[in-house]
Amino acid sequence: MTTLVPGPRRGAVAAPPSKSHAHRLLVANFLAGDRAGLADAACDSADVLATKRCLRALAAGDPRPVLDCGESGSTLRFLAPVAAALGRAPEWVRRGRLAERPFIPYPALAAGVHEIPGDVSSQFVTGLLFALPLLAGDSRIRFTSPLESRGYVEMTLAVLRGAGVDVAETADGYAVPGGQRYRAQSAAVEGDWSGAAFWLAMDALGSAVEVTGLRADSAQPDRAVVAMLARLADGAGGVSLDVSQCPDNFPALAVAAAAFPRRTAFKGVARLRLKECDRAAAMAETLAGFGARAENGADEFVVHGVDGRFAGGGSFRSFGDHRIAMAAAAGATIADSPVSLDDAACAAKSYPGFFRLYGELREDGAALAI
Repeated sequence: MTTLVPGPRRGAVAAPPSKSHAHRLLVANFLAGDRAGLADAACDSADVLATKRCLRALAAGDPRPVLDCGESGSTLRFLAPVAAALGRAPEWVRRGRLAERPFIPYPALAAGVHEIPGDVSSQFVTGLLFALPLLAGDSRIRFTSPLESRGYVEMTLAVLRGAGVDVAETADGYAVPGGQRYRAQSAAVEGDWSGAAFWLAMDALGSAVEVTGLRADSAQPDRAVVAMLARLADGAGGVSLDVSQCPDNFPALAVAAAAFPRRTAFKGVARLRLKECDRAAAMAETLAGFGARAENGADEFVVHGVDGRFAGGGSFRSFGDHRIAMAAAAGATIADSPVSLDDAACAAKSYPGFFRLYGELREDGAALAI
């Protein structure tokens, strides 16, 4: 258990590297024949380590490699079609809840028309966008339902452009010419808006944390958190926020909404049930621990907030989910009593240094023991 002491956080932090951007650069450079970036680094999240581990296994040349994806959906969904395009037949190792999450296996991959739902995960789209240019013939990606989290696909397209790969948007998807060659690129990994969202939520609750290293022009859809937090602060009569395009912002936004004495309706939450945990149910429990009430519907999550302080404290569960753990930490800054969190270490999935920084930024300067 980790004890989170209430009180505002103050100071400056550098945004962690965006794992979404890092995954994409790693895959693109691997396909360009560049192996230089596959060594593990101290700042790597657990998900990025999984992608590096799997790319090293693919680079070894085994036709039936064992690819241990850990709990990383990006690793699994990006590399499944890529491995098939390279003629590999991996044994996939999926840990935690990843084994239960949607997955499209590719025993083989051929050029042609690939129909795919757009509202399950944009990661499936990204995987095909990486793989199809490797095939001899031209291909099409056709959506059978509207594309959600479009910003993540825009990130992929930007990385593909940097790698010299051409993709054209069509009325119902994308046209991907075959026979293309990737070129290596030296772009730096962007700062991560989804990790920064928790510091920004704390600021909305009365902290003063400056987050550096974020690009305002980033394609990361999670940069919408700034505008959404502003709407929470200004919405005197109640607020409605659609998180379908940036679902990873939901835990941070939900805990911030709970501190405003009004009704906040979050739309587009259905896919949150398919994450590392059922994030809607997990946040309903978290907010209840802080004395706020939530209504958890099929595709809507309604928060009935309190007035500025959380009466609760005590024991909280992370559900083994990095974003739930960090949301609980954000809420603990305005709790009336300390919060005991069962698993702070799970934050390493996306943000290895989060809880160390969280302790260092206490007003009294006391460090946090994890």
